[in-house]
Amino acid sequence: MCGIAGIVDPEGASRDTLGRMSDALAHRGPDDADLCVWEDHGVGLGHRRLSIIDLSPAGRNPMGNEDGTVWVVHNGEIYNYRELRRELEAAGHRFRSNSDTEVIVHAYEQWGEDHVERLRGMFAYALYDRRAAAMGRASMPRVLLVRDRLGIKPLFYSWDDRRLLFASEPKAILAVPGFDRTADRSALADFLTYLYVPTPKTAYARIRKVSPGEILVFDGGRLEGRRYWDVRPDASPAQIGVQEAASCVRELLEDSVRAHLVSDVPVGVFLSGGIDSSTIAALATSVSDDALRAYSIGFDVAEHSETKFARLVAARFDLGYREWVVGVGSVKEALDRVGDAYDEPFGDGSAVPTMRVAELASDEGKVVLSGDGGDELFGGYGWYRRWLLRQKVGFVPLALRRGVLGPLAKLAGSRRRRWLSDIALDPFRQYARLLELFSPEEKRGLLGPSLQDELEGYDDYWHFRRYWREELDPLTRMQYLDLKTYLPDDILTKVDRASMAVGLEVRPPFLDHRLVEAVFALPASVRLPGGEAKGLLKRAMGPVLPKEVVERPKKGFSAPWDVWMGELDRWASGYLRDGAAMHAGILRPEPLSSLDGYGRGARTWSLLLLERWCRENL
Repeated sequence: MCGIAGIVDPEGASRDTLGRMSDALAHRGPDDADLCVWEDHGVGLGHRRLSIIDLSPAGRNPMGNEDGTVWVVHNGEIYNYRELRRELEAAGHRFRSNSDTEVIVHAYEQWGEDHVERLRGMFAYALYDRRAAAMGRASMPRVLLVRDRLGIKPLFYSWDDRRLLFASEPKAILAVPGFDRTADRSALADFLTYLYVPTPKTAYARIRKVSPGEILVFDGGRLEGRRYWDVRPDASPAQIGVQEAASCVRELLEDSVRAHLVSDVPVGVFLSGGIDSSTIAALATSVSDDALRAYSIGFDVAEHSETKFARLVAARFDLGYREWVVGVGSVKEALDRVGDAYDEPFGDGSAVPTMRVAELASDEGKVVLSGDGGDELFGGYGWYRRWLLRQKVGFVPLALRRGVLGPLAKLAGSRRRRWLSDIALDPFRQYARLLELFSPEEKRGLLGPSLQDELEGYDDYWHFRRYWREELDPLTRMQYLDLKTYLPDDILTKVDRASMAVGLEVRPPFLDHRLVEAVFALPASVRLPGGEAKGLLKRAMGPVLPKEVVERPKKGFSAPWDVWMGELDRWASGYLRDGAAMHAGILRPEPLSSLDGYGRGARTWSLLLLERWCRENL
């Protein structure tokens, strides 16, 4: 795991500028740093290293091939690098290190752009190909920007039709002298819908995200992208029983965990006490000869803490165990920590405990495994069940639902009002409502008049709409949308920034692409047997995990924001009153006055983060 940065500029890549970009990413790679500039092409590549595989100087980036015509800077891990290396050596390639990164260089030489389809891992990297220039056939550089299939590792870029900048985090691009920091005001409005700024946007008009499963190719002065992977739910899924599928899932999970343990440094485990992280912990102990340590977070509000179950799992599998309790006293400090780490408004409140547990783990190591992705694969989110229940009234004509339930909703309390309003919507909007931070109507009560005018006719749900596939069965439709939106833009973004802020690599075995493809090839009735959330995973791991973990209801990794913000209401109101967001026309005055009781704490926290970003940038 590392931080990468680069420049492609026909007027020349400044070593000083590249150094500034690299220094902005020092937290991602505290072990080593290097950069290279090729003046003939105006190309510069910078790298900050967190040494995990091949700790020797031979593993440094930028890394080139034998004759220096292909170079790479890489963030992430290639888990099948040993197998690929044997294949490439048999084809005549010579290696100078034991690093997984060097496999990327030779794989590109051997298979061209299609090399990425052979990689198993989490990665974001830039490849610089000088071969055409070396043969006198081109004067423009060829550079590839590649992001892994599920979006585990981040990659940002800025392209102004002349200069290309790229980096692992926006802060590196923002470190370029004179860079245009103009806000993308539509992205700030999107944040109020999604809780995050959706891909490909960022909060900055001149910075964009490379999408999961995408390659951007800079060639001949043009920048073009293509998708190299997507999960394809099978229209004719495999006819397989639940128990057979559970056995297959267990086998694939074990193989994935074994691959994710490849490391030259010790590996630990994030352990919440839920079935996902407990599964990873159990399988890791079964396939590893090394002693493993587990890390957990509790809260000062007892009903939000799961540490009792984390301790139970740690004891069952003889894990070294540490935990930390996060309380309301951490909130004010967390506002700045989260703002600094994410570079744009990011409202998922579980970022606060995630940063704390990452800090706890980084005291003792560089790598941990996590249970991220289990909910998306095995239907664990509560909103799946709630949306499916709403569809039971689908036989009632939509016009009738709107005519009867709409007026009733206005008379009900906040929770019931929301439920009645949802029933009167079409299925797509019902699902969007379950995931949104603020509804389009609520946003209109928050946004400043000038921004409302700019967004006249705007589709607040454009990001969800791109991945809502009517041809899929209801469960798969929801899982697919979440895999393309909520997973990369919220869950994986949260974990990457929180962990890399303290130089910790987090690996999610549930998101091995082979496992994802296999699970999505199963019938929905097998993925969610009997409509039971995580039913397939429970059948796969039930014989191994403590009964108390398998049978207890899903809790979710959520902080007690209603309690915390209730105690900090005066501070929050003062922070938002007459703030930068209001003066920039993003929010109306006194935005908290428009919030009802539904999710007020989490919504307040999101508005605080938006205000904090506006203070730093507008």
